[in-house]
Amino acid sequence: MEFNERFRMNHEKLETLLNDIGGHLSHPTRRSEALSAKLQLCVALHWLGSGAQYHTVGDMHGISKASVCRCIHRVVQAINDVKFPQVITWPENIMNVVEQFHGIAGFPQVIGCVDGTLIKIDRPTENEANFVDRFGNHSLNCMVVCGPDCSFYYVSARWPGSVNDARVLRNSSLNERMEGGWRPIPGSVILGDSIYPLKDWLIPPLNDVQDPVVIAFNRAHKSTRRVVENSLGILKEKFPCLNYLRVDPVFAANIFKCCTSLCNIARNEEDTYVPEIELEENPDAVEIFPENEAPAPNARERIEQLLN
Repeated sequence: MEFNERFRMNHEKLETLLNDIGGHLSHPTRRSEALSAKLQLCVALHWLGSGAQYHTVGDMHGISKASVCRCIHRVVQAINDVKFPQVITWPENIMNVVEQFHGIAGFPQVIGCVDGTLIKIDRPTENEANFVDRFGNHSLNCMVVCGPDCSFYYVSARWPGSVNDARVLRNSSLNERMEGGWRPIPGSVILGDSIYPLKDWLIPPLNDVQDPVVIAFNRAHKSTRRVVENSLGILKEKFPCLNYLRVDPVFAANIFKCCTSLCNIARNEEDTYVPEIELEENPDAVEIFPENEAPAPNARERIEQLLN
């Protein structure tokens, strides 16, 4: 328990991770007492799991602040290069995902839930105005798609905080792939909040709150979509550094990707903790058919199928 508290995963998974990325951390040097790959990994995990200042983590491990900074950069880069493509993906047995989502509230053919989250950062030196979000903070807008067990299937961390969630999705590789016809299973859908446009594969809540059928639809939609809010809550609880990253935007984006990878790696089948999060509609939400983005031609037909 103490090991997990400090490094955010158990000893066995840390050793497995070390075997996978250790070659990227070891570097030839003639200096004495060079940092081992395991120490570099532990230092980086300690910082990611605490969000403390570099000198504080350095004092705990008996190394300098500069060494802590180098460890974090090397580990984050290694995890993103090696593990991110392996662990941030849809599982092979997608039918299990569909069945688990259906078991939450009866919503059919769901393969994931999408949402964006703002990650606060220090004021950047370039294009500062682009990073000011709707709350007046400097941030990144990071998008995730998660599964019923709160694991992450897709992550995008390349947009400043001023960009809304719908634009982030519209310019993502996920949108390009889905619009190109890719589906894990025929008729599969992703659930999002009301800021997202209606497509045959992307389903936001409906507007007609007078129809009993639509009310039941929205209730099932909300209960199912709650999973993505829980997954982001677990991520930020596990890696408090994401509450405020005092780094430049590019490295902040890499840290977010690294943390989602580690969250998937550290997940145990017996993990049951899920924070209770009350869903709130996005204040930037638009109508289901925004003027600047017409619904897909077969979107209405898909909604009727789901309602039925």
